[in-house]
Amino acid sequence: MRGSGLALGAALLMLGCGGAAPDGPVDPFTPAQVASAATGQGATPMFAVGRDGSQVLSWVAPDGPDGLEQLHVQVTARDGSVTGSVLSDPLGSIEPHGEAPPQVVVGPDGVIHALYTVGRDVGKRFPESALRYARSDDNGRTWSDPVNINTGEAFGSHNFHSLLAGDDGRLYAAWLSSSHGQSAVWIRSSVDGGSTWDGARALHEAPTCPCCRTGLAAGADGALYASWRKIFDGDVRDIVVARSADSGRVWESPVRPREDNWVFPGCPHAGPSLKTDADGNVHIAWWTGVEDEAGVWYAVSRDGGRNWQPQPIAVGRQSIPAHIQMALGEDGTIVLVWDDGLGSLPTVTLRTSSDGGATFGPAFVLSEPGIAATYPVIGLAGDSVVVAWTQVADSAYRAMVAERPDMKDPDAKMALPRVGQQEVVMRKAALADVLEAGATD
Repeated sequence: MRGSGLALGAALLMLGCGGAAPDGPVDPFTPAQVASAATGQGATPMFAVGRDGSQVLSWVAPDGPDGLEQLHVQVTARDGSVTGSVLSDPLGSIEPHGEAPPQVVVGPDGVIHALYTVGRDVGKRFPESALRYARSDDNGRTWSDPVNINTGEAFGSHNFHSLLAGDDGRLYAAWLSSSHGQSAVWIRSSVDGGSTWDGARALHEAPTCPCCRTGLAAGADGALYASWRKIFDGDVRDIVVARSADSGRVWESPVRPREDNWVFPGCPHAGPSLKTDADGNVHIAWWTGVEDEAGVWYAVSRDGGRNWQPQPIAVGRQSIPAHIQMALGEDGTIVLVWDDGLGSLPTVTLRTSSDGGATFGPAFVLSEPGIAATYPVIGLAGDSVVVAWTQVADSAYRAMVAERPDMKDPDAKMALPRVGQQEVVMRKAALADVLEAGATD
């Protein structure tokens, strides 16, 4: 199975200065800028920061031959100079899938790595996809020839991927593959910066929610962590975290950061965000749909992922799926951003912690009223916070949602995701100002 990856088509309403959430803190962010202006349209942004302070922003745009969708990568060096490039794949269009976007990370040596899917319609209930990898050794100016990461046939059910560049130079790729109606978590690694990869192996073959992204993180002690949404008995679909002490060869039994006990006979298309800090603590944020506790949660583990301390971030009686991302800074700084699902329209919302996740300050909204803002990403670059997302006008969002196929119909078919008329917007702020605005009372 795969997610809808609905391309929300509409003209972007021009943005003015950001406001604040009702009765919330003053918004310290700059007015939103159209980050994908160079390509007209764009979707599924990703943001990464290099060890040298360089900032990498990527998005998918349909500007190739015959509307081929390509990955655009823009690198801003510490001196402010900007370079850019386009990554195109010979297999076809790179998918602008909101829950399975192209992953772009920077290794400790400055090499930029990209992991993404190419989709094709094969006339079946769901499209097929190939999981592809490429790297840039020259600061994003040129790219290596893409190679397949999934093994076996090039195309199949291979997506909802994550990519991690460890401090030791090792790369890890995790993803979901489905076979005979059951999804499993798979992983591969590379010790030479992506030039070669070891054999793919199943990390977890028990029932796995098939359309929620995976997560990867590495601890200061060399431990590797993976997260995904597991299916428990009774169709309970909760987030879990597993730990490996030997670079992903053997894994401990997965642990739930919180027993949400959310029963749902389908996939919400909402995976976790997983991070580790310099002190070895493991942090995770996720969405659950359990009634009266639905929404975004956060938890921290101070013993290698075995025991967790969860707390609600934005919950209510009901919530549409939210997609949360997390960034960790120094001295206990945590910044959470998500497309809040508690209202009638998804809005990009942010909360901060300055004490390692013990407490969080009040939330404030970054997106404009009357706009459907989805799938935000976040990065901490030096003393700045950067948030990017895709968005579309209210009327177009509602029209596109209404046109989604009802997959309860056995004859329904899911279309490939498309960029349409979406645009990527971005806002920035000084980290100190964000922490001051979001300080706990």
